[in-house]
Amino acid sequence: MRLLILAVLAICCLAACVVEGVGSEVPDRSVCVSLHTRSLPVQKIKSYTIKEGSMKAVIFITKRGLKICADPQAEWVKTAVRSLDKKSTTRKNMVQTTPMGAQQSTNTAATLTG
Repeated sequence: MRLLILAVLAICCLAACVVEGVGSEVPDRSVCVSLHTRSLPVQKIKSYTIKEGSMKAVIFITKRGLKICADPQAEWVKTAVRSLDKKSTTRKNMVQTTPMGAQQSTNTAATLTG
């Protein structure tokens, strides 16, 4: 009897893992049907992704969570992407230098007290 219960429990666990794996294979649903032609203010854009395929597009994600498709060849899109990339690079540099500065000040304090 115990063996039967153990076998049923193992099958249930296996089924749960298989079902979870199938759910992760669902294709991405962010497909652009049309492209936004008017420019967006860069300060309202949080991030972007680039979609290849039948319709190439840059998908801007606004701070409110809206996804807006735009033509990657449009000049305002290129400018917005460069601006977002520049902001991202600046933030990465700030994050990398902050721990080093904090660590150095800790070492200096230890040297003064020691």
